[in-house]
Amino acid sequence: MLEVIVVGSGLAGFGVALALWERGAAVTLVDAGRPGGGATGASAGMLAAQYESTADSPKFRLCLESRRRYPVFAARVAELCRQDLGIRWDGMLVANLCEREHVDADEVACWQREAALRAEVVGPEEAARIQPGVSGDVVSYLWLPDEGQLDSQALGAALGAAIASTDIRLIAGNGVREVKVSGGAVAGVLTVDGRSLDGERVVLAAGAWSGSIAGASGRRLPVRPVRGQIVRLAVSEFALGPIIASHAGRYVVPRGRGTVIAGSTMEEVGFDRSITEEGCRVIQDAAAELIPALAGRKPLEQWAGLRPISADSSPIIGPDPEIEGLFYATGYGRDGILLSPLVGDLVAELIVTGETELDWHPFRIGRFTELDSE
Repeated sequence: MLEVIVVGSGLAGFGVALALWERGAAVTLVDAGRPGGGATGASAGMLAAQYESTADSPKFRLCLESRRRYPVFAARVAELCRQDLGIRWDGMLVANLCEREHVDADEVACWQREAALRAEVVGPEEAARIQPGVSGDVVSYLWLPDEGQLDSQALGAALGAAIASTDIRLIAGNGVREVKVSGGAVAGVLTVDGRSLDGERVVLAAGAWSGSIAGASGRRLPVRPVRGQIVRLAVSEFALGPIIASHAGRYVVPRGRGTVIAGSTMEEVGFDRSITEEGCRVIQDAAAELIPALAGRKPLEQWAGLRPISADSSPIIGPDPEIEGLFYATGYGRDGILLSPLVGDLVAELIVTGETELDWHPFRIGRFTELDSE
């Protein structure tokens, strides 16, 4: 039985571990924290493949394919953890706050329709019919009816139960310090407390912490943490269906029990997960601009997560070209919830069979060396 160590027990690591376990591998998950306790549980849970995509690209196609597969994956996880993950497909309205955004959105809608996707620009009155309460003080909205979301806080809390219902071995509260390499091939990992774990394959899926693990290609991975703050607000007087967002990356996402979550910031502050008054103010102002009834609401809850952003803002996927048996599933940025199921299958296929139908080459780690040499 193939023995694989997956570093990271967020959704990225869980996606790889589950896919490997279902293919018959013996899998060990190792994490400094608890399952889902990092960026997974801190995220907004948006399944938005079309949002923020201004042109066709390998990353865009990867996101689309992962969105297509998501219902099956979510049902599988819900079966394992015996918990509803709150997945819903109510679409997304993106506010065009000025004429320039309106023109750009119209161009986006055109090329996405040419790619057989549903996208259109609608006026404020039509947007209000789709979702009562949205701001009328905008030029227009980009309407993306096939976007979705799930309750990422419920998902983060449920990952431990999902892992426990499988034969995946979990080592929590003990991070990985280094990938062991012998004769040009991985031999396992060394944990922070000095424990040595043996494995034939190692997958780095530790999110923002992936770049702090030694042994990968003899240098640090080009992945850094970017803080995103989120607030939860009460909206007891109306129900929110679709996600409401702006082109600046602000959003309001429905949650259960008469609440929404609003976010988010993009802050280069290292591994600092503090919440700040300034961050909260920025988010609340943006939320009120999208849905005026949210103005002046006192947050019910605030938190922050660290997104793993690669040097070129695209995922890092697949095998290391120099170290046999070392694989990557990291650098997902703002698309971690969306991409994890598909990339999990992709990496598991590469580990078990050495091939996959999906084109992972645009996301290979070697692209950064190539850029350095240019």
